[in-house]
Amino acid sequence: MVLKKSLRAMAGFTLLELLVVITLLAILAGGSLIAYEGVQDQGRYDAVRFEVAEIRKALLKFRRDSGTNDFPSQGIYDCTDESNGGLDTDPNSNFPLTFSTQVDIPPMSKTEFITWCQTEGNFWMLFIDPFERSETDQWNEDTRRGWNGPYLQNKYGAISNSSIDNIPNVVSPYQNPYLLIDLDNDSSAAILSVGKNGTAGSIGACNSADEDDYVACLLR
Repeated sequence: MVLKKSLRAMAGFTLLELLVVITLLAILAGGSLIAYEGVQDQGRYDAVRFEVAEIRKALLKFRRDSGTNDFPSQGIYDCTDESNGGLDTDPNSNFPLTFSTQVDIPPMSKTEFITWCQTEGNFWMLFIDPFERSETDQWNEDTRRGWNGPYLQNKYGAISNSSIDNIPNVVSPYQNPYLLIDLDNDSSAAILSVGKNGTAGSIGACNSADEDDYVACLLR
């Protein structure tokens, strides 16, 4: 009788017991993975909020420094020559267009440049003085006006869209470009971060129809 008990004790787990243990381990591993993904998602979301706040500050400082209340691609920074009495099919004659060597873009035609410059995610004016003045002429200490950048310290990432490449941008933690929306409308001008799903919902009044997006108003 004693021998039988010893043999039973040495027999270990039954197949059923092993299956139960494996199932429990799988449930625990799945729960840990879900929790880890949740932490990652929250981390990305928090990083997006921080970066959007920094981009907003940069844009407002750019606007204030110019003394014109113009954002990039507006007024004197318009990508076309309309602001100088020229054609809307010609690039702004104030832009020397030699900056291509600084932002590593290939030579472009007039039409290509205007398309490139007007792209919603193009932040080149926050990194480089579009008028390409010498450092001593970019900023007037007496009037406190001019270009006093770079306004973003992050190194930009060159993004592409369907028609043109090498657009200087800051890429979000979701590996999507930040976009500037409706800059001509003070009540709805916004910065948009497309979320994890990679697509933007319809935008209105600094909100997105896609809950995955993050939208921040620029001026309110």
